Amino acid sequence: MIIIGVIIFLFGLSMGSFFNVLIYRLPRNESIVFPPSHCTKCNKKISFYDNIPVFSYLMLRGRCRYCKQKISFMYPFIELMTGIMFLTLFMYTGLHIMLPVYITVFSFLFVLSAIDFFHKEINVYVLFIPYAIALIHIILNSYISELFWITDKVPGIRDALIGSFSAAIMFFLIRFAGSRILKREAMGEADIYIVGLTGLILGYRLFFVSLIFAGMTGLLYYAFSLKKKDPEIPFIPFLTLGCFITFLLKPLIEGFII
Repeated sequence: MIIIGVIIFLFGLSMGSFFNVLIYRLPRNESIVFPPSHCTKCNKKISFYDNIPVFSYLMLRGRCRYCKQKISFMYPFIELMTGIMFLTLFMYTGLHIMLPVYITVFSFLFVLSAIDFFHKEINVYVLFIPYAIALIHIILNSYISELFWITDKVPGIRDALIGSFSAAIMFFLIRFAGSRILKREAMGEADIYIVGLTGLILGYRLFFVSLIFAGMTGLLYYAFSLKKKDPEIPFIPFLTLGCFITFLLKPLIEGFII
């Protein structure tokens, strides 16, 4: 199992490198295929040996081989966090048939969180894919789990749909009321879709627990942002983090609230 864990971690690092491409190019409406990886300062093509996740950044000491400009630390950070996320999900589920589902859904949330953090704007249409995957996951578990030897404990269709709709409606009302009171947009539209997805993944009981974790981590970030004038808080990263923490602690939390 250790060898498999190492393989999954390394796979996560390589996917993190691809996620960096998505995070950088999608908000700019650039192709994620062409041109190939290149330095954003001098536009030189990056050779494969300079594109090894984390390792190349350390070997180059965080600078482009050609123009010597600094490479953002966020690139290896995203790669490392992706590897850790993949490994954590593997440690949580083992070689479960639904491990690819969890990896896919949380990868989408992770990429969108990074885009929201850096650009504060995401394309909500991308969320249809993780929505569909999460819903298929729940249907498999609810109706045909015995056929596919699926034994993962997930919210039933009723709990999942209640969680999704109640979360979305609640945030819609908060956004509507907050915008009227503040005379400006109080919350991004994408936040509504994100909480709808987390409600679908967790069910309505655990969704509210995830909001507590999201609020706590969001407040910590806000405390460190007070030096800025009117700091705009990207909330999707904290909603995702709250969902991820709640998902991992699900067996423990369910013992208290169910």
